[in-house]
Amino acid sequence: MNPLAAGRIAGVGRALGSRVVTNRDLELLLDTSDEWISSRTGIRERRFVGEGEDCVSLAVDASRRALSHAGVEGGDVDLVVCATSTAPEAVPSVASQVGEAIGACGVGAMDLGAACAGFAYGAAVAASMLRSGLATTILLVGVDELTSIVDLEDRATSILFGDGAGAVVLEQGDGSSGFVDHVLGADGRFAPLLRAGHPGSPQKLRQNGREVFRFATKIIPDLVEKLLVRNGISLDQVQYLIPHQANARIIQAAVRRLGMPEERVVINVDRYGNTSAASIPISYPDIYDEMEPGRYIITVGFGGGLTWAANLYRI
Repeated sequence: MNPLAAGRIAGVGRALGSRVVTNRDLELLLDTSDEWISSRTGIRERRFVGEGEDCVSLAVDASRRALSHAGVEGGDVDLVVCATSTAPEAVPSVASQVGEAIGACGVGAMDLGAACAGFAYGAAVAASMLRSGLATTILLVGVDELTSIVDLEDRATSILFGDGAGAVVLEQGDGSSGFVDHVLGADGRFAPLLRAGHPGSPQKLRQNGREVFRFATKIIPDLVEKLLVRNGISLDQVQYLIPHQANARIIQAAVRRLGMPEERVVINVDRYGNTSAASIPISYPDIYDEMEPGRYIITVGFGGGLTWAANLYRI
């Protein structure tokens, strides 16, 4: 493992579907209640795409915000990586359309599919590209339009998901700040636990909620502890844990196992719902200005596949 960090976060941005859908709104459509949803998931509202919005437009909006925050132009980007499971078309990729929209035509662009772990996978890919010298400035996007693959009449799943995008601008930096380690994994034996077809497909998202819950509450602390041990650091050195925002009860159970103070765990599923590959990068704007140099951030993604991934970032 290279001790030098790669992929300094120079700017962050997010974009959310314009339609705010509360639990009260869902009460009018489904046999459910605000109390039932919030007590089991921690979710009180989520965002759905509005007219003229889709996976691509959300990704472009978040990317432009991240570039502006970083103070760089689209022409400075030499690679676009987009983590998504809901691209509206097989081709072109969402990444190539983002590249065109921001003025980064002619540079590398690729979509990456690892479900809710997609952004964490993408961070590992981007950091490796920067460390190798194949890129100097990377736009890394996590975006999903979950309403395109969810049966909105299915009470078990429609209450959970929202639409959104998050983007980060990653630069090579001087090796003092950036990603220092990653853990990636997948096990196709558990694929039946969470499946969905492509947008427009009759196969809507279905999951075994009980088994996914058991898997997630174990994998989060396991991945965090692996990164800590492998890099010789303590939990006290971690300023923030950003877990995939699947369910507040999952996050709370995992945090209890870790013994980490809740104020150092980023939770926004109550406002945005589960936004899949977007949930980790959507969280960065909430903490960016509070990040303390020399401390660490751990991000953990998990989801369909089953897939999982975690990143250790040195601030």
